[in-house]
Amino acid sequence: MASKLFFPLIAVLALVAGVTGYHWLQNSHQPEHTLLYPQPRVLSDFRLTSHTGSAVTRDQLYGQWTLAFVGYTYCPDICPLTLAQLAGLHDDLQRHVSEPLGIWFVSVDPNRDTPQQMASYVQYFQQAAITGVTAGHDQLFPFVRQLGLMYAMSSTTDEHYLVDHSASIVLINPKGQLVAMFKPELAEGRVPTVHSEDLLADFPWVIRQLSRS
Repeated sequence: MASKLFFPLIAVLALVAGVTGYHWLQNSHQPEHTLLYPQPRVLSDFRLTSHTGSAVTRDQLYGQWTLAFVGYTYCPDICPLTLAQLAGLHDDLQRHVSEPLGIWFVSVDPNRDTPQQMASYVQYFQQAAITGVTAGHDQLFPFVRQLGLMYAMSSTTDEHYLVDHSASIVLINPKGQLVAMFKPELAEGRVPTVHSEDLLADFPWVIRQLSRS
């Protein structure tokens, strides 16, 4: 009788071990390139302008999750790659949250990036969740600094001047609080962008951690 029960018992134990191992792997995942803030960071008031010409304030962050990054439409590499990636991953990431998931492209080149220029740029990526925003540097710099990001203008006398800026992507919760940052992998000879595989793995991990707090 004992021998008859032995194999079913082993099968049950193996199943339990498998399920437990799966949940352990999910919960023990420690992202290498993602920073989860110990406490959500409240963002101060700001006033930006969207690619439609409408005013954008902190109110637009409420009730949705927002992935935001800084750049400019004349950027030769980081910005188009990052925006294309976020547009392509949006639907997969949206499945992990119940509220809408927005994407904010924060232009740090207001001199050239008019609402019309930003509208043409974001519409190219064919993702309705993308909002292009910008402002004068008096509003823009403190807002970008709040996000834990940076930018620096080079000489603007050259028609094709470049703007140095962060390549990280930040996550803002539906309460308008900064909760996480997804960082690019820095490797010599490669454009510093957040890898799609990392974002797909780390985004749900972040959401799970936040749901427990």
